[in-house]
Amino acid sequence: MNHIYTGLDIGNSEIKIVVVNATKDACYLLTATSYRTEGIKKNVIYDEKKLKQSLLNAIKLTEEKIGMRIREVILTLPANRANMTMENGLVNIKDEVVTGKDIDRVVKDTVADTYDESRELVSCLPISFTVDDKASVINPLKESGEKLFLKAVVATSPKEEVYPFINIVRSVGIDIVDIIYNTQADYYTVSSKELDRKMGAIINIGADITSIGVFNKGIMIKNSYLPVGSSSVDKDIAFIYKVNMERAKKLKETFALTKARYADSSDEVIVKTTENKKVTINQVEISEVIESRIREILKLAKNEINRLTKREISYIIVVGGISELAGFNYVVEEILGSAARCLNMQELGARHNKYTSAFGSCKYFAKKCELKEVNMDMFSEEEIDNIVSPKRNNVINDNIINKFFGHFFDN
Repeated sequence: MNHIYTGLDIGNSEIKIVVVNATKDACYLLTATSYRTEGIKKNVIYDEKKLKQSLLNAIKLTEEKIGMRIREVILTLPANRANMTMENGLVNIKDEVVTGKDIDRVVKDTVADTYDESRELVSCLPISFTVDDKASVINPLKESGEKLFLKAVVATSPKEEVYPFINIVRSVGIDIVDIIYNTQADYYTVSSKELDRKMGAIINIGADITSIGVFNKGIMIKNSYLPVGSSSVDKDIAFIYKVNMERAKKLKETFALTKARYADSSDEVIVKTTENKKVTINQVEISEVIESRIREILKLAKNEINRLTKREISYIIVVGGISELAGFNYVVEEILGSAARCLNMQELGARHNKYTSAFGSCKYFAKKCELKEVNMDMFSEEEIDNIVSPKRNNVINDNIINKFFGHFFDN
């Protein structure tokens, strides 16, 4: 059975939208879009009009790629003041065999009366289910018994942090079917059976904010953030070489390395400053500027992980657009140790680490629907059929498929 979902990540630098085809075994990306964000900084919306227009432009671009209208999304949210608590729920199994409806009821019982009116429920992530006195399981569907017990982590955030993002999305005529924290969504992108058994951390270096999440067996149990990100690197380059931010970002992404040791001392580029003067930039020197700031961010993130937990960490995965820079992984290993690495996202059509949150939100939602036995689609049956069964309705498909493949390799 194919289900098509849309994930939306409103970042401080870019809006990312992905559309995936979720099957029983995996999620396959159909298209990915990134569009420059305006009107938001450090996860705070300061100009709703500008942000709304940025979102409309990103949606329009995505719709042109897939030839379908986006009506619903899974929205990722920043976890600035998230609160996570361990909670329990218990319900009677209605027909003596666990169904998705039983799971839905025990989840509702678990979250009941766990937060006040000032906060909004973001997620209830199951740790384990128990049927009667049997051994705990991750998925209790089809188990026989009388009572269903759930142990889960319930995550909430202040409404004033959540609703500005929800209202922006709704203002452009799109419904939100679910929400999840960015860092939680990141885990669903990197998850594996091996990681699901371990204790680890994910560091997402965004434009203005670096998010840190500590995970135990795939569940985020602690989180924090730093008010610094990739834009700090751009500001350093802009200040030192007296160039504008756009030029600084381009130099970072196309000329410099993260590890100065591997830069070429004979490689230089001449650019114009904001004072309309020409300046020669050496690759080694600009790489030293970048490496210095990245080291600072990673050291701060390491300190946060140590503050969040005293338990042994088996893995640290670094995500975010800046982790794509050449040589970034060398600095990660030096600062964070041999257990740390950068994600190398290899989803066809979205081979870039900036898409981890948006893509992971779809994987999270697909898993949630499967557990609750919910058949949920964000597009009509005809639209889905046109995408996943191209041999049918060829006249209609020609238009959709041509648009889709025409943009597929943009990312």
